[in-house]
Amino acid sequence: MLIAQISDTHILPPDPENPKTLARIQALETFVAHINGLDEKPDCVIHSGDVAHGGTPELYAIVRGILSKLSVPVYFAVGNRDHRKTMVEGLGGLGEASLAGEFVVYAVNDYPVRLVSMDTQHRERNVGTTCSVRLAALEALLNENTEKPTALFMHHPPFEVTNCPDPFQFDDKVLSDAFLDVVASHKHVVHLFCGHMHRRFSVDLGTCVATVTPPLSPDNRFGEFPEDLRGHPLYSLHRWIPESRRFETDLRPAKLG
Repeated sequence: MLIAQISDTHILPPDPENPKTLARIQALETFVAHINGLDEKPDCVIHSGDVAHGGTPELYAIVRGILSKLSVPVYFAVGNRDHRKTMVEGLGGLGEASLAGEFVVYAVNDYPVRLVSMDTQHRERNVGTTCSVRLAALEALLNENTEKPTALFMHHPPFEVTNCPDPFQFDDKVLSDAFLDVVASHKHVVHLFCGHMHRRFSVDLGTCVATVTPPLSPDNRFGEFPEDLRGHPLYSLHRWIPESRRFETDLRPAKLG
């Protein structure tokens, strides 16, 4: 199984006087063309949130117009800049994003590794959070199939990202610990795919590995990158290795030709 992950596209209304608005749209278009042109295509694309910077129907229409050209399915997690209901409605049909009550928590069962999208959006702040309702929904999904390897994808990492000036981006350590306790109690959870931190990071949590993917567009990215990755849209390519029950992860530039 091969997964391409993008994150933090932060699509804005196109404005010729604001070059980054056009650059972010172009980065998404380049990514789609790049994926469609690969000899070995990923089985799917996951987007770990902050799809649109503002969450309006018009912005999701831009995203839908671009991502509908992908030759593989794409699945979404909700970020702090997204609007749950508007995102699900605007991007419906591209993947299986759906609301569980008021939260975007759902499973994708079509691959050797089951995918679960977890909602970490805070109502009032940009940091992540969880609650008893979301944890119960996650528990229920994880208990549906305890034999199949499962990976979670979400926006906010529920752990410290130590190469960041503000390493902890969850509302409360008690809540992040509660989230990680659920993960640790389900041994079939093999990976957490995250975004939000606008840089690359990985950590072994003991029971599974967690990775953070930087933003697709170069203008919105922090941290040091090799020269061959600078200035290009970036995505993570995750290859499932059944023998080790782990994903091998590489950061790739989206280039044409």
